[in-house]
Amino acid sequence: MHKKIEIDILFFLITEAMFLLFFFKESILTMFIGTIIGGILIYLTKNIKNNKIGKFILFITAIPISLITLYKIIYFINYNILKNYSFYVILIPFLIISIYLISKNYHTMIKAMEISFYIFIFIKAISFILIIPKINISNINFIYNDSINYKFIIIGISILYIYKAISYLTNYKISKNNILIALINPLLIKTFVILVIGNTLAFIYKYPYMDYLKTIKYFDFIERIDGILSFQYLISFYYLFVFLLFIIKLYIKKTDKSV
Repeated sequence: MHKKIEIDILFFLITEAMFLLFFFKESILTMFIGTIIGGILIYLTKNIKNNKIGKFILFITAIPISLITLYKIIYFINYNILKNYSFYVILIPFLIISIYLISKNYHTMIKAMEISFYIFIFIKAISFILIIPKINISNINFIYNDSINYKFIIIGISILYIYKAISYLTNYKISKNNILIALINPLLIKTFVILVIGNTLAFIYKYPYMDYLKTIKYFDFIERIDGILSFQYLISFYYLFVFLLFIIKLYIKKTDKSV
């Protein structure tokens, strides 16, 4: 049971990270339809075991995805948090920390993730509480006027990829309820962003889920705390990248043993 909960946490974190890094600028409709497609693909393929071809596809795609993810994470940190530091000054320590964690076993990563998740939930809860008074109900009209594009297919396939990758790494199946919770979470974040800053600004801003946190200002001691609250995103981003590295490591390790 304990291990099952940890896997559900992993799915929750990396699903949020995937949406925020790659698909958050898409419309609510695109994200919603992509989420439904992803759920359907998981249901249709959940009984299909990981064969050699499937494992190879996971491995070969994890390489470019991890590189793109790494670039997006470092750019996010450089743009929002450490603006006065060069890209490479941020990149090197981030890589060292990531490589150190994957040099350990999978159990170590899960334990580190479990501890981080408590911090993640605490910061997310604080963000939710502080942002509620900033909600503008008049913005709700924009949520239902969004257009839709082809990227809902890519979103669906990405959700399936996350599910199959976790299945490959852990040999556990995630319950329907926990899949639903993980997939609803990015949609809720998107909805809150629109309700706070509006659909127009959510499209214009580079990182709208950071900019809506900047609206939190209460007295002198609760102002510009978006840097602290952004750690909820950094935690999910970090474990998405580490997870992809683990997929690569595991495949190479198993291939070496079979030779």
